[in-house]
Amino acid sequence: MEQLVRIKYCKDGPIKYISHLNLAQVFTRTLRRADIPVVISNGFNPRFRISFGPPLPLGITSTSEYLDIRLKEEIKVEELTERLNLELPQGLKILQAKIIPSSADSLVKVIDRASYIITLKIKEKLLDSVTKNQEDELRKLKQEIGKNNKRFLNLDEISLEKQTKNGVKMVDIKPSILDIKVQNFKSPILKLSLEIRIGQQGNLNPQYVAKAWISNFADNFDIIQICRDGLYVKGEEVIEEVI
Repeated sequence: MEQLVRIKYCKDGPIKYISHLNLAQVFTRTLRRADIPVVISNGFNPRFRISFGPPLPLGITSTSEYLDIRLKEEIKVEELTERLNLELPQGLKILQAKIIPSSADSLVKVIDRASYIITLKIKEKLLDSVTKNQEDELRKLKQEIGKNNKRFLNLDEISLEKQTKNGVKMVDIKPSILDIKVQNFKSPILKLSLEIRIGQQGNLNPQYVAKAWISNFADNFDIIQICRDGLYVKGEEVIEEVI
């Protein structure tokens, strides 16, 4: 009997620089090496029946990616997880697997929100002024960061240049931003939590949001890392994780 399995995995290290297409090829080879009985599509170009969630932008890590695999026969999710993890390259790891109804909607269709952790570092010019009178200046800087974040969220629009097939055009990214908060600040590192719309509504690259936030703060920060830490579906009253 066929079985549809939804898998949650993480992506970290150098493999964050491979494209979504190459990632699909990596999983296809891994499934073959692990001898997983995946259903193969019909037609002139038969392929494994696997489908991914919204693509992860190049260079961004994740602790919350999803993949659906349609199997020819039933396999315990614990066994599937173990066999795949033995064959996956460094930087990819299965975190959880769950059997779902065969008629379940695709990940791309149901996922509509994503959350990210943006790690920034204070530039030297600002860090020098903080170091001179550390306690007092740090307190002022924390207050200024909080004010800047509120100011950013209250902007009527956040426009930036975006490269398209027809050239460069100005795009307002504000409608895609649901929330951004200061998660933690321990000089010189600042962490922001970001929640944006994603999926069929479009896939806003969080790097654009980070750059816009920094430019609203006199370009006093550098981006160190961006990590996607959640993908969500919209319930009747709450946002719930896919698994």
